[in-house]
This record gives sequence, structure tokens and C-alpha cells, in this order.
Amino acid sequence: MRTVRTLTVALVLCTCVLLTGLGCSPAAAASGRDGGGHSVPTYFGTVVANIFYIPAKVVFAAAGAVTSGLAYVVTLGDTSVSNSIWNTSVNGDYVVTPRMIEGREPVDFTGK
Repeated sequence: MRTVRTLTVALVLCTCVLLTGLGCSPAAAASGRDGGGHSVPTYFGTVVANIFYIPAKVVFAAAGAVTSGLAYVVTLGDTSVSNSIWNTSVNGDYVVTPRMIEGREPVDFTGK
């Protein structure tokens, strides 16, 4: 329960910083842009997307890791099967970035 409370407080603080533009100069905040060339709404969208994306990716990776281990045991040590499952589920992006929100980079949920 304490972890959930800490995570909620951190999320609210990050959202407040993004909405008020405290992370950039006053001129950049007034123009809706920060020093890195991303708009404040892009950062807000990144935070909101990560609220859902990160837990989903972690659960997917954990399930893939368990499945990979089971595949290794069931196939009597055939690493090609377990490696394929492992690489698909564990590799990939764990965080959505502003460049992904803007469409400049693809979101790679599954590994290659």
C-alpha cells in the first residue's frame, strides 16, 4: 500500500511540473516548448502513455520470461525455442519517449 502511495505522489508531482512548465525557461513555457524542442503537451502525453505502457511491458516481459523457462524445460534444453520467446518478450522498449509520441521513432513493444 505504501508503494502505491509513493508512486501516486511521484506521478502527481511529475504531472504538476509538466503542466506548470517548471522544467523549462519562462519564454519556453509561454511558447509551449522546452529547450529540447518538445512541447509541454508532448511531455504530458509521454507521462500518461507511460502510466499504462510500463506496467503492461513489465507484465508481458515477466510472462515471457516464465514461458521461455518453461519452453526450455519442455523442449529438453532446446535454446532456439526459449531464446525466441525470450527475445520477443523481454527485448524492446520499456519506456515511451517524447520522440515516440511525436511519431519520430517507432514504439517497439516486442523485441526483434
